[in-house]
Amino acid sequence: MSLRLFVIYCALIGGLCSYAGWAMGLSITAEGFLRAAFKGMFAGTLIGAGLSLLDSIWNGRSITFTFCHTFIAAIFAGMGGFLGGIIGEFLFSIHKSLIIAGWLFTGLLIGIAISTFEILISLSNSQAKSFAISKALKCMAGGAMGGLLGGGIFYSVLLLWVARFGPGIFWTPAAIGFSVLGICIGLFIGLAQVLIKEAWVRVENGRWQGKELILAKAVSVIGRKEGCEIALFGDRNLAPEHACIRKRENGFYLADLDSPDGTYLNKKRMKEETLLQSDDIIQAGATRLKFLEKTKSRN
Repeated sequence: MSLRLFVIYCALIGGLCSYAGWAMGLSITAEGFLRAAFKGMFAGTLIGAGLSLLDSIWNGRSITFTFCHTFIAAIFAGMGGFLGGIIGEFLFSIHKSLIIAGWLFTGLLIGIAISTFEILISLSNSQAKSFAISKALKCMAGGAMGGLLGGGIFYSVLLLWVARFGPGIFWTPAAIGFSVLGICIGLFIGLAQVLIKEAWVRVENGRWQGKELILAKAVSVIGRKEGCEIALFGDRNLAPEHACIRKRENGFYLADLDSPDGTYLNKKRMKEETLLQSDDIIQAGATRLKFLEKTKSRN
């Protein structure tokens, strides 16, 4: 899956999950805080679960990791949505425009929820913890921006609806607003991870052709073992931990990890750690990867 498709899928999943959450919230007959809280909870739960599931699949995570990541994100995002729904309804009762702030807060909490599991499992590893916190900050920023934009569009639709049909039950503005909220949260959470990337690799052949993976950690391992940052399952010529790309101050370096068949850089077998340049071709096993870098400047 390309990074562009990842962002598109984030937006689509966010929108569908948020709309489904809004529809589920209609089962709560009581108007006011209770319905708003449950709508937020249902939407948050589904958005958190959907985006976390997509993130885990995109990064080639194990089934166990995927389940735990999705489950924890769903719980925390549901709690965030519940709290955000109450806050949003309270602010809405003061002035309708303040619902934008409530949805900004909801998006922020959903962004935190998506990264909670990775933070928890990285507490004993400083490198993994730094990566998890960095990802959490990006998701928080993306969620907040999505909530702000989604809330603004909801409020605009509400004003137009009332001006055209008069005050009443705002089902149509709410349905549109929740859908746009989910789309914006998913879109900006995806963009926050993709746009701030420094370097990434793209699979050029085989089963995973076209897949792109961001090199966000200090060390990204290439292999067919579960847990590898660049996991390429199905390549029998690939060692469980075949090679790695190390992030340093002046660039990214490729190193072979004593693999039986060796690692090739631009068709030459590697003998020592080598600084990568954009568009370099890495061959590990039968799989070719193209290294891509956002900037070619070196310190």
